[in-house]
Amino acid sequence: MSETKALLEVLDAKVTDLLSNLNELNNKVIEQGEEISALKGQLSQKNDENALLNTEIELLKQAAPKENQEDLKFKIGEMVKEIDRCISLLKV
Repeated sequence: MSETKALLEVLDAKVTDLLSNLNELNNKVIEQGEEISALKGQLSQKNDENALLNTEIELLKQAAPKENQEDLKFKIGEMVKEIDRCISLLKV
């Protein structure tokens, strides 16, 4: 009888340990689930930021040629003026 009682006490201790481990694992699962949710939110935010930046890049690419054309027109105008000055100096 005492042998059976000892076995029951050992079994009870093991069950208690298993339940404790189960509770710890459940808490970890909950924590990791919350962390996953937070990371998904951050990922979504970063994806939105990325999309906005890509849109901005495209707009800048489209605007860049217009600015370059104006700069080129200005530079060409300056070169023409310089050529005119040189020609006028050659005539003298």
